[in-house]
Amino acid sequence: MSLEKSSVNKGIYAIIIVIFFYAIILLLSDANEIILVFNQIEFERYIAIFSLAVLTLFIYAWKYQIILKKININLNFKDAFLIYTASMSMIITPGSVGMIVSNYLLKKQTKQSISKTMPALIYDRWTDIVALTIIIGILLYWNNFIVSEIIFGIGLVLSGFIFFVFKNSAGLNLLNNILLKTRIFKKMVINTEEFQENARKLTSLKTIISIVSISFLTKLVPMIAVYFVFDLFDLNIDFFTTSQIFLTNQIIGVLSFIPGGMIVTETGLLGLIIQNGTNFTIATMIVLLLRIVTFWFPVIVGFIVLKFVLTKR
Repeated sequence: MSLEKSSVNKGIYAIIIVIFFYAIILLLSDANEIILVFNQIEFERYIAIFSLAVLTLFIYAWKYQIILKKININLNFKDAFLIYTASMSMIITPGSVGMIVSNYLLKKQTKQSISKTMPALIYDRWTDIVALTIIIGILLYWNNFIVSEIIFGIGLVLSGFIFFVFKNSAGLNLLNNILLKTRIFKKMVINTEEFQENARKLTSLKTIISIVSISFLTKLVPMIAVYFVFDLFDLNIDFFTTSQIFLTNQIIGVLSFIPGGMIVTETGLLGLIIQNGTNFTIATMIVLLLRIVTFWFPVIVGFIVLKFVLTKR
């Protein structure tokens, strides 16, 4: 498919730019200090951190499986994990190709239309944003970062807008009109009636509470991993602060509409970590480790799983 090939090529260019960016901030850092610090960190601590990254993927797959079950699409956990994780490989590409990959694999597996499966994918993203926004709002009690306050407000507005589009035919028609005028998203135009039928199943109060609760878990585990990354460098930064720094920049990355929030997220993380009194070299190491654990690791695992799934099929 030309769309996916074009997006993958753009993704490759984006990776090259990011590598160049990483090279620059590493050159600006103290190489001797980097080597010294990394040599002092026990290997077992890395294992613990990456184990949490793997656990996060399993929780996301479990959440995905439950959402699909709510709209009468029954997948075993293995298939749900393979489809969801495979889509993670494409978060580095523009044009929501990850969503297209999910729909493609799900359609192959279940023979369901995109109008039936799309609500599950949008709902998954929406509950993620809701959970992130609520957590950032709670964390403002401990740290009143101005950037977090702004992101909290934007998160509330965005959550409400997505819910409106998701729940109402007027919103869906507006979305379809936008999709029809956009070359990249033209294939994702949806059948309003079929979409709404499944959207109603997902927007009951009981379902929202249960799925958002699982979304909290998908954030809590990475928050612990993030704290462990900071702890590698013996910094006197508490769990609430590390979580706020990470989650605020995660939403900034999403709002940037840049694939994976690349460079935007790294820059934001670097700024807030330095603002908390950490020197540039240590801040650089933290940012690179955070992005490897929470972004590049899932992408690499996603590529491996995608290759396995496509070969198998």
